[in-house]
Amino acid sequence: MDLENVLNEKQYHAVTTSSPFVRIIAGAGSGKTRVLTYRIAYLIQEMHASPRSILAITFTNKVANEMRERIMNLVGDNLYQGLYILTFHSFCARFLRQEIYHLSYPSHFTILDEEDQERLVKDIAHDLFEVSKGDVLIKKAIHYISSQKTMGKYPNDIEIAVERFEDEKKCLEIYAEYEERLRKTYNLDFDDLLLKTIQILQAFPEVQERWQRRIDHILIDEFQDTNDVQYRLLQLLKKPSATLYVVGDPDQTIYTWRGANQDIILDIDRRYHMETIILDQNYRSTQHILDTANHLISYNRKRVKKDLFTKNDTGDKIQIFSAFRADDEASWVIDQIQELKRKDPSFTYQDVAILYRSSYLTLPFEKAMNRMQIPYRIFGGLRFYQRKEIKDVLAYFQLLVNPKNDVSYMRIINIPRRGFGDKNIQTLKEEATLYQQSLYEYVLSENSLKSQAKSKPMESLRAMTKKLEEAREALDKNLEAYATILKDLITSVGYMDYLLLEEDGKERRENVNSLFDDILTYIKNNPESGFQDYMENVSLQSAQDEVLDGDFVTMMTIHTAKGLEFPYVFVVGLNEGVFPSTRTLEENPVMGLEEERRLCYVAYTRAMKRLSLSCNREYSYVLSGPKIPSRFFKEAGLYFQKMERVYEERKEPVVFNQPLVQKAQTVQNHIDDWRIGDLVHHEKFGDGIVLEVVDQTILTIGFKEAGKKSILANHPSLSRLKKGGFDA
Repeated sequence: MDLENVLNEKQYHAVTTSSPFVRIIAGAGSGKTRVLTYRIAYLIQEMHASPRSILAITFTNKVANEMRERIMNLVGDNLYQGLYILTFHSFCARFLRQEIYHLSYPSHFTILDEEDQERLVKDIAHDLFEVSKGDVLIKKAIHYISSQKTMGKYPNDIEIAVERFEDEKKCLEIYAEYEERLRKTYNLDFDDLLLKTIQILQAFPEVQERWQRRIDHILIDEFQDTNDVQYRLLQLLKKPSATLYVVGDPDQTIYTWRGANQDIILDIDRRYHMETIILDQNYRSTQHILDTANHLISYNRKRVKKDLFTKNDTGDKIQIFSAFRADDEASWVIDQIQELKRKDPSFTYQDVAILYRSSYLTLPFEKAMNRMQIPYRIFGGLRFYQRKEIKDVLAYFQLLVNPKNDVSYMRIINIPRRGFGDKNIQTLKEEATLYQQSLYEYVLSENSLKSQAKSKPMESLRAMTKKLEEAREALDKNLEAYATILKDLITSVGYMDYLLLEEDGKERRENVNSLFDDILTYIKNNPESGFQDYMENVSLQSAQDEVLDGDFVTMMTIHTAKGLEFPYVFVVGLNEGVFPSTRTLEENPVMGLEEERRLCYVAYTRAMKRLSLSCNREYSYVLSGPKIPSRFFKEAGLYFQKMERVYEERKEPVVFNQPLVQKAQTVQNHIDDWRIGDLVHHEKFGDGIVLEVVDQTILTIGFKEAGKKSILANHPSLSRLKKGGFDA
């Protein structure tokens, strides 16, 4: 490897350092994945480390796959074999397939996703407390279980002397039953993957010693997002002689809401006496973009100081825009995209990303793009594997791996429809519990022949379950590709025909066929894998793993955009209360603001060529007033000129150098300065007085005869009699 020609000076030092403990503070776009990849190749080729002794942890499967391919190209197939490059959850899933028998679990456990967890909690809450499935207790319990597991606590670790919030004891009771049902059905949730790995390593020293012997080098990407549970796992896997190499950027810690602990990367250099190397040369963005991002993040106090620089061009100035309405903001963004397309022959829609703080902000942009026939794709919302028809099919597949999985069985018990009502389902559950069998096992057993459930639905259910059992046996024989067995199963149970009777049935069938294409692709890329490997791969997918290439504008939350880059980035909805989020600031005014600022920093540094920032001044019912621009404009060194009304009959915004200012809309009654106390006349309701003005858009008027009404401010039937108070 000719490292000196492919790495800059600091990158070269980071790759070749002989220090056993290294902390790389890698700024956005500074080539951290490249450094990590070359470091692993360097360990293998130059330091003669066995690939089997290296454990590299990434935070997405997508990055793990990219790194594997790059390293294989660098060192060759013969030196690549046995290398672990996995996410924390993938590593733990692999560990547990080998070791979970120590906890009296079978290796064919299944992994519940968030929707499955919610379904299970709803059933438990209904069974224990007879609450409806929309009761607030369910949301409390789901949050409680997640927060306790993030802290590494199971029900037996928790004692409640005094409730910290209403229904805490009920939440703990639900949590205890939740764990019991997971155990009985051989299910784990995502948090269990880490917690049970830790449990085994702590309880069985011989297992810990065996795994520690395997691992001589531990390398971790995106280390700023590590939480306390993951850090505990790292400590259990690391023997004293193992090297530790962590890469991350404290300025990009944006997941504290789900447990990420920024103090870990900030303090680890003292714990292990680490060498710290700062990568501050950016290869992604222009200097204008970096100056803006540097200016913004300098307001944070809890960080490792660095200023990103680049040898790229200075680039375009940052575009900032303030619209009167959200629809106008969306129109401006679309205008900019169309202008880019007109000016640049090489432009493609995939060059563009629209980023936002929260998903609810997308509607005006979706409408604008649909209107102008601009193709777009939303990521970070409903993912492919979370679509109803895909979840249905995967529920059938889960039962082939784990027949005790009652959560999956309950999902497909009436899909396609088999005539099971709530009473029949409850009868079935009670009978299976009586015989200490899973629903699948009970339906196949002779015990079910005496069921009190209606006979016709039971016959249909028994026939479906027999088809599942036949598919399980075919998979066990391994005589044909499992893709064929799975497709035959889904067709034979009538699911493909059932979809044709549903709304959007044709599109849903296409999605299911795409799933089978996905299975074939997985088999092709992983010829030695089995069906259980595929199911595990699906369970461990993240939002970013589904980001696809294609000629469409990408729309996603900033959290989803982490680690990605686009030539043209629009950060929209930059308003106080939206970004930074009021909710975050209320929960933690100081640290919450720093996290919101880090999130904004991540958004700005996704841009390569041009960064465009926008907000609107529409009335907000949440804020009880018009929105105002986010403080993140000013903190980034960006300022709006004084807002002025512009009355010109033209469609495009009026440009005052920078920023752009939106023209006012022509109104039908030519009044746009309503005030509380104005005397008015309405052709139908008569005389009245203005009681409230909502963004010069809606007036609340008290009429003498008609009472209180909400009237459009520009309605042609409305006229002003006199400004000011009521002249009695």
